[in-house]
Amino acid sequence: MSAAQQARMIAAERHQHILDTLAERSAISVQEICDSCGVSAVTARADLSYLEEEGKLKRTHGGAVPVSSFVIPRVPQRIRKNAAAKHAIGLYAATMVRDGDTILVGSGSTTLEFLHCLQDLREITVITDDYYGLEYVEQHLLNATPVCTGGTLGRQYRHFYGPMLADSLANVYIDKVFLGADAFEPDFGFLAEFEQTASAKAEFVKHARTRVMLMDSSKVGASRSFVRFAGPADMDIVVMDHDPSNIVGDAIREAGGSGRVVSTMR
Repeated sequence: MSAAQQARMIAAERHQHILDTLAERSAISVQEICDSCGVSAVTARADLSYLEEEGKLKRTHGGAVPVSSFVIPRVPQRIRKNAAAKHAIGLYAATMVRDGDTILVGSGSTTLEFLHCLQDLREITVITDDYYGLEYVEQHLLNATPVCTGGTLGRQYRHFYGPMLADSLANVYIDKVFLGADAFEPDFGFLAEFEQTASAKAEFVKHARTRVMLMDSSKVGASRSFVRFAGPADMDIVVMDHDPSNIVGDAIREAGGSGRVVSTMR
């Protein structure tokens, strides 16, 4: 075995040790890697940089944390969480779309599942800022026309945002917009994880007559450091698997809204 092959094997073992440690506890330091693996700080930092590029952890000052502790997983991973609830929400929302409609669809795992439920519709137009959504419509909804907003593509979560997004929607006003949320707080409203995502969703709200929120019940009270893009009274319909303790419905009424919550659980 060559020295290069040995080095690659040793590096692979170090990477697995780092990931195993993070699976057991919430953080690992550069010094811990040095002590347990017998490597220099330079090598330890290089290992962490490699694993971060692979999406397997997040670097912090002096070490690393599991990626799940720092950011929302990418959409293909997120869509598997609460999959049955999201599918039921998507199926109900699909009944609100008719052949020939033009709809505005925001980014997110639940709105992507909603697009999966539009297979039987004909001659619809889907305007979206979601790269995954555009790709799905182009490849699978052969009777639909995909339309992309302008904007800067966020590399991590694959949606568009920024001033060019707003410019691209300046002359657009349609019947329905379908949005997702990362969290809901009854005294504050519908929230997104990142400022860029929140600004895009807030822009979408301005361009439709009927504003529809697609959100599973796990999002209620789930906020950490989120950014509001809509208040409780800003949605006309909220489609959920169920509204725990009527929190969302009560918040809409207390905010003076006329929106309604639809539960897909019977």
